[in-house]
Amino acid sequence: MAKNNDESVYSEEQIKQDYKKLLHDPNFEKLETELRKPNIFSILGIGRMEIRHSNFLAWLLDPNGSHGLGNRILIRVLRDLSTDKKNKLDILDINKLNFNNVEVSREVPVKFKDKDKNGYIDILIIFRDDNDKLVICIENKIDTTDFDGQLTKYREYVKETFEENEYKTILVYLTPKGANSNNTDKTKWSNYSYKDGIIQHLGNIQNSITDSTIKTYISDYLTTLKSEIMSTNDSATDLAYKIYEQNREIFDFVNDNISKEVINAVWVEDSKKWLKEVAEKLLSDIKNIDKENKYGLGFTKTYVSIKREGTRIYSLYPNNEPKYSLEVNFTKNEDKQKIVDLLNQEKIDKSKWNENSVYFIINNFDEVLKQNQKILEKIHKIRFDIK
Repeated sequence: MAKNNDESVYSEEQIKQDYKKLLHDPNFEKLETELRKPNIFSILGIGRMEIRHSNFLAWLLDPNGSHGLGNRILIRVLRDLSTDKKNKLDILDINKLNFNNVEVSREVPVKFKDKDKNGYIDILIIFRDDNDKLVICIENKIDTTDFDGQLTKYREYVKETFEENEYKTILVYLTPKGANSNNTDKTKWSNYSYKDGIIQHLGNIQNSITDSTIKTYISDYLTTLKSEIMSTNDSATDLAYKIYEQNREIFDFVNDNISKEVINAVWVEDSKKWLKEVAEKLLSDIKNIDKENKYGLGFTKTYVSIKREGTRIYSLYPNNEPKYSLEVNFTKNEDKQKIVDLLNQEKIDKSKWNENSVYFIINNFDEVLKQNQKILEKIHKIRFDIK
């Protein structure tokens, strides 16, 4: 790679050559095609709107919905929830429920007695048979979290309306990755995730759907969940990695040279500056582990990266302060299995990280560090063979 007198930047001619190479990369055209596939949710611009997701999810969960899937989604969700000891639902009793007598409601109003506004339960599912009285209350959160007292009020409403009439109740806090609520009553709610729940179940049944229209709806919804909510796309991710590996220099250059105005706005003056401070602390720790190589930080609008000799090796993504996720970015010649084995050995819950061919994410890494202060050092030493 040609550089000018300042070794940290490209020459203008090299930028043009690498950009031309990128545009002629056949995988680049494939990726454009993949990302431009028509999707009804993207067309309508509702990919991240909680209320629209709740509407579609309520339709899927309704055994009598026009989708023709019967109880296939609802029964799978109930089986998941039955594993939570907070819920008095025996998995063996689920098949005995009368799915023909189920009422699925949206935006059920709940009056907050000590406030001037109502709350609205996102999804309420009611089994009304005398022998199988059951109610499932679902609070759906995608880009927001519960406000003070919200879940407590919903629980009080469910208790007064249903438990006093001998209903079994299940309270569900649904988020992309099964996050905890902010509510002091959180022990009463089951954390449930799009990632391990809804996405998994829809993926398992979509190929068996015979109605072409419904199949398209499910496929589009899955794509939207993965790309908009989980920020993943299996085929697009594989293509993106191939493009990055073949054009690493220009992508690293772009990331390294993002405008100072953006960096200041997002990581210095904005509410995310706490993550910059976390990254600086981790960078300092890594420099103490390996004094032979050069390390530094990189910034984009959405994450902070830690780089080794100019190559991104870790990325930090903000959750709710002070929580963040650590993405381990593997280089070509690394043996990822060694890190997987280490995490298994250290008993880090597999549900906290996802793996594919080029990286994996350890969610809520701040909590992992509290439990094992040496885990980053162990990961780093194994990755780069540091004694």
